[in-house]
Amino acid sequence: MSAITTWKCPQDGIESPLTVRKCPVCGWANMPRCVSLQSEATGKAADIAGTTKLGRAVFTQRFADPEAKYASDEQFEIVRDEVVVAWMVRPVAGALNATFYNGTEVPPTGCELTEGGVISIGRSRMKLTVKFK
Repeated sequence: MSAITTWKCPQDGIESPLTVRKCPVCGWANMPRCVSLQSEATGKAADIAGTTKLGRAVFTQRFADPEAKYASDEQFEIVRDEVVVAWMVRPVAGALNATFYNGTEVPPTGCELTEGGVISIGRSRMKLTVKFK
């Protein structure tokens, strides 16, 4: 089985290499339609289709994660960045505990999400696995 090395723009049918994230003709962004975050503790997930801030209430109600108590009211945001053409995680200023991605603290400018990456509160609390849809 061969690996897929190109993608076809749904707007105008132009084929581009996977390394090109925007259609060179119309500018359509080649990125997943949404991010799904799944709690490693409970298996519960939430799909995010646009820029969204997440915090303690969502972590408690949606994920039913017992470690939600370590999160601030607003902990981080998931950003659909059309300029970078990527899904990003960015910390919310003033959060009590730092947001980490794959074991590294997320800088204020954020970092790009990848399939299977893990967002956490601190290095080890409330781990959420990233999946794309």
